Amino acid sequence: MGNVEEIKKLIKNDIVKEKTVSTLASKYEISELEVLGIIKKLKDEGINISYYEKNQDAYVIINDHPDFSKENSYYIKENINDNTKVAFIADTRFGSKKEQISILNDMYKKFAKEGVKYVILAGNLLEGPYKGNDALEFGESLITNDEISQANHLIDYYPKVEGIKTLFITGKNDHKCSKILNVGEYIAKNRDDMIYLGPKSCKIYFNDVSFKVEQLKKGDAYTIAYPPQKYSRSMSSYEDYDAIFLSGTLTCQHFPKIRDTQIFSIPSVVARTPKMISSDQTNTIGSLVVDISYTKNGKLKRLVPSILPYYVPSKESYLTTKKLNAIYDGTTLINLNENSENKHEYFSSIEKIYKLLKKEQSFVELRNKLEVSDEELFGIIEVLKQYGRPIDIVEENGTLVIKKIFQKKYDNEVKPPKEELHKKEIFVISDTHYGSIWCQPSMVNTSAYEAYNRGITDFYHIGDITDGDYSRIRPNHVNEVFLYGATGQVDYVVENLPKYPGVKWHAIAGSHDQTHQFNYGVVLGEEIAKKRNDFEYLGQDRAFVYFDKCKVELFHPGGGTSRIYSTKPQNGIDQMPSKTKPNLSIRGHYHKVYYMLYRNIHLVLAPCNVDQSNFMMKNEIPNLMGNYFITIYYNDLGNIEYLDVEPMIFDEKDVRKYDFENPRKNIRSKVLTKSKK
Repeated sequence: MGNVEEIKKLIKNDIVKEKTVSTLASKYEISELEVLGIIKKLKDEGINISYYEKNQDAYVIINDHPDFSKENSYYIKENINDNTKVAFIADTRFGSKKEQISILNDMYKKFAKEGVKYVILAGNLLEGPYKGNDALEFGESLITNDEISQANHLIDYYPKVEGIKTLFITGKNDHKCSKILNVGEYIAKNRDDMIYLGPKSCKIYFNDVSFKVEQLKKGDAYTIAYPPQKYSRSMSSYEDYDAIFLSGTLTCQHFPKIRDTQIFSIPSVVARTPKMISSDQTNTIGSLVVDISYTKNGKLKRLVPSILPYYVPSKESYLTTKKLNAIYDGTTLINLNENSENKHEYFSSIEKIYKLLKKEQSFVELRNKLEVSDEELFGIIEVLKQYGRPIDIVEENGTLVIKKIFQKKYDNEVKPPKEELHKKEIFVISDTHYGSIWCQPSMVNTSAYEAYNRGITDFYHIGDITDGDYSRIRPNHVNEVFLYGATGQVDYVVENLPKYPGVKWHAIAGSHDQTHQFNYGVVLGEEIAKKRNDFEYLGQDRAFVYFDKCKVELFHPGGGTSRIYSTKPQNGIDQMPSKTKPNLSIRGHYHKVYYMLYRNIHLVLAPCNVDQSNFMMKNEIPNLMGNYFITIYYNDLGNIEYLDVEPMIFDEKDVRKYDFENPRKNIRSKVLTKSKK
């Protein structure tokens, strides 16, 4: 039957679906060995074909699915004397009508002005095709249900800024295209500014700083911290990274200390799709920028994260927003495509008709003017509606009328630049437990000294300033404190809480502090404020402070801790009526260090400044030590447009036994900023 080349083409088409070697041999009247020889030729042409045996027969199938059996590594050499800024984004979902090209463009503009050199896109570049019931239920939410069209759409519309390289992995949605298209290779071949790092995960090295980028499987857990924490528990002890960046959860989180590393959860750049809504899936829009500084050996010295949240999706679509192909000259971003028209030929011809429409006109009048049939005009209006044009046909007094709602023109600058916003820097500390034999005043001193050297003048204490007096319910507590009773602990705080010119302490009291009130009638915060004019007592357990209209909650909750960091904060935030929510919530008590963006609230769990006590050890309560430096950029309405959340973490090696005996010392190796003196 025919020559070898003809048979090769036919076999190539056949093995898109699984076929046995014996079936192919019988069909084309050749030997099984000849079939295997043709398979080899197809492989030599770069076609990925899987061969395997089952049920005493050999099977072959074209397998364009990415190879997850190997993990790529990518190395970047940077000047160790300069900082490197890297942005992380995920889930752009090109092909969905909920894609956010306008926000993506805005991000790249901000990245350019912030000095970002690399953007790492952590999978799900495309929405991918919908099949079966998904196509029937959600197909209308796609711009196109074709793999190649979605990829070409991204190639055409993904922002391009000179000086910024986009490194990307592909994710689960992209891999749905595998039988038709290797998305990663296809995009990289057509965009010289986009570098494909491989499917699902990759190791990236900036000098000797190691990052792991990986997409997690979509999880249905209510607690948003569960998927990253589950991932951390699965890690082998030899997996050693400076930071891990996870996509796939559609959330924004930071675990500064977990399994001897830190983990970030990367938010999306897509609005909540109908498919997400159907599965009750949360979705946070935003990006993450990290500022890397190096030691003399090229290792990690400091990693400062900055969050860029977008609370409301843009109403612009790819048909209304301009493509971004820009050059940044250090002061001005010049868009080379500013005057170019978007090219979608089929729609463009119909779009011209939309522009001719009046606000209202009769169906018959427009049909006659365009010289089309009734069916043709109905078809035109249907296409316009599919592409998001606000137009409809209504019946008024027995006459069909076409109504057009004029679209609002949106400002291309979605997020204002930092220089146009209010800026507030604060130092956050919690759970110092002065009076406990395990307290660590050297940690308090070190962080406070660093904050002062940075020019921060507002220090916020989130409760449990002292260890309190639990002798009535825990008789052994008298052996866990070096100062017994309210007077001694108050005096120790007054004497040893760091004091700097121009610095003001603002504090709430926690459950440990309140024991002095229960036992002796002493309100600890009030007593400290009487003796320290740089100390402001804000109340028991909770207080709200305002930076203009930016509302910040300081909260020291009660109850036990949860294994999953976000569980209790999520429960608390879910109870808040929308109009009462703070912009930022800072919480103590749990001795955890964690950040999340949830229901448009930025939440920080502040760690402690005390070593693990016997009580905590017996109850297997993890104890994370450190403090936070937070910089808030907010607009006139109080909304946070940028947030820098930098923790200073202390490890077991920083713990000093009987540290309370030398309460004025600090840990010099931890200080990052030179003294202003």
